Amino acid sequence: MAITKASGNAVAPAAKGDLVAGSATNDAAVLTVGANDTVLTAASGEATGLKWATVAAGSNWTLLNSGGTALTAAATITVSGISGKDKIFIYVTGASTTVTTQPYLKFRFNTDSGSNYNNNGFYQYASASYFINYEVLSDDDIIFGGVGTTAANTVNGTCLISGCNSSGLKVYQSTGLGSGTGRMMFQLNGYYNSASTISSISVITEDGNFDAGTVYVYGSA
Repeated sequence: MAITKASGNAVAPAAKGDLVAGSATNDAAVLTVGANDTVLTAASGEATGLKWATVAAGSNWTLLNSGGTALTAAATITVSGISGKDKIFIYVTGASTTVTTQPYLKFRFNTDSGSNYNNNGFYQYASASYFINYEVLSDDDIIFGGVGTTAANTVNGTCLISGCNSSGLKVYQSTGLGSGTGRMMFQLNGYYNSASTISSISVITEDGNFDAGTVYVYGSA
């Protein structure tokens, strides 16, 4: 079926999927059907103001601290230079400390020790057969595990943060589990309330220094 405008021009789709659209000269024009699985997209540079485009692929994850960062010889290990990512994933493996006093291991963003972390979830001691509700609003960090009572004990943990490259709230999910007697497991959700984008992450032990382990920081646009 032809579509006619007042000036008298007429156009007709020639194939299945063709579209009729207005052109830059205010005439009707045919937009030929695109390739399979492409989508119709506004494009001011085209004669019809439309084009067929390939659907953008999802963003891949990239390791931001090449080879990982060793957890050793300090109570706080900070990975900087991670700006410009919407999502950040922290992966800690084999973290241990120089003390056997069952220290908590924690995450912080932007070295921020203010009361800007809001945690909700549960934790469990190795000796307990039940889980304990955990809710701490306006905290100064995110606990992700507790080391056991021997020097060989370690903690593995993760934290996934979304909204890192914008101001305002960033939401996160964090989990971690220690080994050995006295170990602790944490499973927390929450949000970090800061107007700053996230440009660094820190892994912290509340007592002693780290003496083993690695932290890997991944980012996705």
